[in-house]
Amino acid sequence: MRDPATNLDDYLRSRFGVTLERALADACAGVTTLALAHCVEIVCDPVGSYVHDDDGLSEHYQGTLAVEGISYRFRCSMFTDGGGSRFVESIEEFEIVQWGVRLAMPGGSIEAQ
Repeated sequence: MRDPATNLDDYLRSRFGVTLERALADACAGVTTLALAHCVEIVCDPVGSYVHDDDGLSEHYQGTLAVEGISYRFRCSMFTDGGGSRFVESIEEFEIVQWGVRLAMPGGSIEAQ
């Protein structure tokens, strides 16, 4: 069975043309990825950082990501090198914490969780 991060990455790529890494990197930098703005909600909080000997910086975040009725909890690390380039260093935890189904019905919708 594939892990939730791989499944979500495939979904985001096919539906929005954005990778999970890009979405997390933008959210951790306080930027909204425009392609995801109305469909994906990402909330992240800094939980620590570490300065490397080569002037690189690792910043650690935890948060939630919600898309299509599924909520995920994640922990990730961002790395900024001495030149200012920034990328996802690692995704340590990525798990589903809530999911639900929404069915469109004539005259309204029905939600189940």
